[in-house]
Amino acid sequence: MIRYSVVIPTWNEAPWLPRLLSLLTMCPDVGEIIVADNKSSDATALLASSFGCHVVPGGRPAVGRNAGARVAKGEVILFIDADAVLSAATFAKINTYFSSDQGVGIHFPLRPLGADRFATICYGVMDTYVRTLARLGISQGVGTFIAARRNAFEAIGGFREEIAAGEDADFIRRLSRVGPVLYDRTAVVYASARRFKIENCYVFAAKTIFWACLRLLGTSASIFQYRWASYPKEIAAFEDGEMNALLHRKLAREWV
Repeated sequence: MIRYSVVIPTWNEAPWLPRLLSLLTMCPDVGEIIVADNKSSDATALLASSFGCHVVPGGRPAVGRNAGARVAKGEVILFIDADAVLSAATFAKINTYFSSDQGVGIHFPLRPLGADRFATICYGVMDTYVRTLARLGISQGVGTFIAARRNAFEAIGGFREEIAAGEDADFIRRLSRVGPVLYDRTAVVYASARRFKIENCYVFAAKTIFWACLRLLGTSASIFQYRWASYPKEIAAFEDGEMNALLHRKLAREWV
């Protein structure tokens, strides 16, 4: 029986996807990888197929995640963005968490790759915000990585596709109404800080805070639209240097 189904929403992610898939294919707990592709114009779908992924039609992130979940066979679904990197230690935390029948979801703090000082501070602020809410009994977070039991996902109807931005925070909030959702700070997920490089970083940070507040209030309004961008491959090349250093120092040893 397949335990974990991985769902990755994509659009022109060829520079980033192989890094994630190379690690996922080394994990014995991953039974299938589903790439929900939004008509990429680059080699995203071809690369996914070469790694043995099941490629399905996608759309915006919420649409893609729901499309992948519909064909998933695992009892637990891991929703992972293409620019994310997980370690074996993170999977160990996931295994421990879902070995109990109590929890329905888990997510982790994000550590930025290729980030300048401002972006690094923003990620730290986000961690503090999510941690503080968790202490108050309020679940909120971002969609770079979310693990959820499939029956809980189905119980809340998946991601709300009508929400233009912050549908991930809304999903985590609604998931917590079915059962406990853990924000586990004993492990991390690495993610690209690429968004800060393609638009005004201060404006993007302000919009993110605004969307988070809207989701905290329980509204589905977004006001400002989130543009799913195609990122320059040079950003991925820059991040690979930092990621390779991490792999050699830490992550690779964890997978052995």
